[in-house]
Amino acid sequence: MPIGQEEIIELSHQFHNLVMVKKGNAEQQSEFFLYPEPRIFLLHGEDISLQKNHEIHQKLIDEIHIPQKSWLITPLCNEPERVRAVGCVYWEGRVRHSKNREKIKCFVGEDWIVQRTSDGQLKFVLYINAYHHFLPDSAMISF
Repeated sequence: MPIGQEEIIELSHQFHNLVMVKKGNAEQQSEFFLYPEPRIFLLHGEDISLQKNHEIHQKLIDEIHIPQKSWLITPLCNEPERVRAVGCVYWEGRVRHSKNREKIKCFVGEDWIVQRTSDGQLKFVLYINAYHHFLPDSAMISF
């Protein structure tokens, strides 16, 4: 069965639960990626290691993530089975050491290449954050 939106949203839930709720370290996060030493590419000029991603999320508590329902899934090839998945995730969390426990509120553009491995698992081949749109009442966080 081709990789579809439901599987992509489930992958999003699993990865973001590890990163934001369980506060998984870089090694744990890397289990979601096909290649060693993966990076998350931020289109505003950075790319970050999974260790840096872990450090960013250590600054936050009470994080939630809500994948938005409409993702564009484009099949790329059958062998290996790959798709491009483009969508959006709402991200929220409280800044851990702020006086008023300020809250970040952000829509994150996700642009991924995902591959199904021989054992049926989905893995990130390429992980891009296309944008971070912070809401007007959001606290800011540095990357």
